[in-house]
Amino acid sequence: MNIKNIAIALSVLLVAVAALLLMQKGNYVDQATEHYNKTTTNIFKGSSKIVEYVGSSIDVNKMVWALACEGIQTAKSSQDMAKLEAKFFPSTKGSNSKAKMTRHFEASTFYFIDSKFAKVDTDKKTDVWYLNNLSSIDVSALLGLVTPTMAAPSEDEEEYEE
Repeated sequence: MNIKNIAIALSVLLVAVAALLLMQKGNYVDQATEHYNKTTTNIFKGSSKIVEYVGSSIDVNKMVWALACEGIQTAKSSQDMAKLEAKFFPSTKGSNSKAKMTRHFEASTFYFIDSKFAKVDTDKKTDVWYLNNLSSIDVSALLGLVTPTMAAPSEDEEEYEE
């Protein structure tokens, strides 16, 4: 073979390899862009859900604190607490415990308050009992001092939902 044929063959081979590299470069860029878009979209969606959950959790916590503050200032009976609960959380109801003289309100598993009363009274017109003379509101769960399993009422208690 002469050098001229080898030079032509190598030149053709070099052009073919260069063309192949340029075509593959475009494909690699497309693949990398597609992978980047797919992973960042999933990460963004997951992060958005976490931020949304934290935001709603903060809102619930804030409303339960407002309920506790307004309750200790204005409520005198379990009926007053029930009205306040309906004001802040229309779809959630609390329950009274006659044995412990408490009213348990649970906005969510981690955000709940227990209102303690001094006595049990009976409405003379309707013959329905209610708790009277609010003495304190326990916000230990809002402070992170009580876990939800510790605060669950026992099964043998008499409870009344308003």
